[in-house]
Amino acid sequence: MKITVFTPTYNRANKLMRVYQSLLSQRIFNFEWLIIDDGSTDETENVVAVFLKNKKFSVRYKKKGNGGKHTAYNTALLLAKGEYFMCLDSDDYLAPDAMENVAICLTACRPDEGIIAYKAMKDGERLSQNFPLNISYASTSELSLVYQCKGEFSLIYPTFIARKYPFPVFENEKFVTECVVYDKIAEVCRMRLLSKVLTICEYQIDGYTSNLNQMMKDNPSGYCQYFMQRIDMQPKIKDQLIYAGKFYCFRLFSGNKKIVYIGRHRYMKMLAIPLGGLFWIYYKIYREF
Repeated sequence: MKITVFTPTYNRANKLMRVYQSLLSQRIFNFEWLIIDDGSTDETENVVAVFLKNKKFSVRYKKKGNGGKHTAYNTALLLAKGEYFMCLDSDDYLAPDAMENVAICLTACRPDEGIIAYKAMKDGERLSQNFPLNISYASTSELSLVYQCKGEFSLIYPTFIARKYPFPVFENEKFVTECVVYDKIAEVCRMRLLSKVLTICEYQIDGYTSNLNQMMKDNPSGYCQYFMQRIDMQPKIKDQLIYAGKFYCFRLFSGNKKIVYIGRHRYMKMLAIPLGGLFWIYYKIYREF
């Protein structure tokens, strides 16, 4: 079984060598490394040229116009040759036994099942809570909403399933949160829980996670889509209403009338619209949208 390890990158030439070294340090080489360059203007191409000479595993490189990480993800899905698909960001790297642990875990999985495992910081601090002890499988949404197991995880999906759920692309926007895709996959893909750290993370100052407010301001349609999807996922009416309010708020910010909620809770529309107006005031005044 071959795994496509996909790395999206944009002007991170100084970080890619560490990713490469972590791949070289794996105990088995049951993977290809697919680098999608989202229009870098630094030395990325020259750095990658070194990687292409290695003989231990396949390295492929594709450069595209700058469109955001989500468009790089879509490109990678089209090009992936592996049976399974894993995203490894350019500021992260793999634990030395990551691919070995994945290979062992996959022997217990059906072809339509994926893997969810831990992420950790360099100092060993995990980025999530422990998996529940009494289960072996769960979707990402079940972990969060049913078992209250929250945080960031390493995710490996069957490629044929991931290809069915590409990111939506909105004009003049360069970011869509990964949850938009992961929430949809969670409806159809059961995940094997692997209680091992696969990914070591180091968030960059210029990264998405450090600029959330600006990302929301610059990409209202993407967040509108996210809030809309989350309405039906919430078990509590209060949370359904909050997401519905934020959906209508960001629909106003985006001016995108093509994003229409047609889920199970359309009855709350009359309540959500005025709440959306209050959220709009909040983001305008206190978040300086």
